[in-house]
Amino acid sequence: MSKRPDTTSTEGMMSFRTLLLTAIATALPAFASSAFADTLPNIPASCFTYSLSGHQAASHAFSASGMHATLTGTGIGLDIGPVSLKDPKGAVEESKLEQFNATAAYAALSAFRGGLSPACQGQDATITVRNIHEGTPEASWSSVKLSRPGHTMTIQHATINAVETNPDLRMKVNGTGIHDSKQPLIPSALSADLTVHGLSGASQQITINALHAISGSSTVDGTGTIQIGSSAATSTADTHVSITNIADLIEKIHQTAPTKVVTALTIARLMGRQNGDTTSWDIALQGGVVTVNRIPLPIAVP
Repeated sequence: MSKRPDTTSTEGMMSFRTLLLTAIATALPAFASSAFADTLPNIPASCFTYSLSGHQAASHAFSASGMHATLTGTGIGLDIGPVSLKDPKGAVEESKLEQFNATAAYAALSAFRGGLSPACQGQDATITVRNIHEGTPEASWSSVKLSRPGHTMTIQHATINAVETNPDLRMKVNGTGIHDSKQPLIPSALSADLTVHGLSGASQQITINALHAISGSSTVDGTGTIQIGSSAATSTADTHVSITNIADLIEKIHQTAPTKVVTALTIARLMGRQNGDTTSWDIALQGGVVTVNRIPLPIAVP
């Protein structure tokens, strides 16, 4: 295989990688390692800052007219308004809901960046699920804007719901009205249903119960498992992804996406299995090597 298609394939996979990373990170606020000191006391503002405007507290709930958060020193910011959180079970206190909200913001920022910022490396990543394990908190964000110089992602409305919190953490996240100025393959709507196992252990496994995205007349669906290690080389993944009407998707982005992205998606289509209007792939990660339908790809995974 020539060197150019290898690079192209890497670029073509980035949109799904970003899609999956965003869904996982946004749906896992319990793993965020930093927030403003008043909200998460163990973390310095040199990593992450977080503030609310128009804050109104209630019993097992709170709302705010706006929220602003940043990864300190990166130029990456998150602005949302309005924001509301509640625990239908009436078990999670307002202060713990704020922690839930702040860590979700941190996770979304880190996903948008593509990983932890240098200032956040080595910070305490203590799991805070114990703060919410008696309840099922729900967060509702409107007019979401993630931004950095030259790149903006907006979401009209997003919800994050911890539907199960003991013994495993099951999260459902939904986003509608999604637009990304840099990623032409980012869908207009996304939903994910994820379960995290092994919360009390040194490592966790994520089960993707369902991942569903809509882009024009095409849909993307995914399931699978991810074992989180300290790096890609020590992590494993076994996922199944399918796209309906992939020809329509390629045609849709032909006028807006870079040629290498269109080429990559075309190559991916050739590697997929066809069943009517659905194209599917088994994508795995083992020992730092990515395979698609059991074919190793010459892609360097950090």
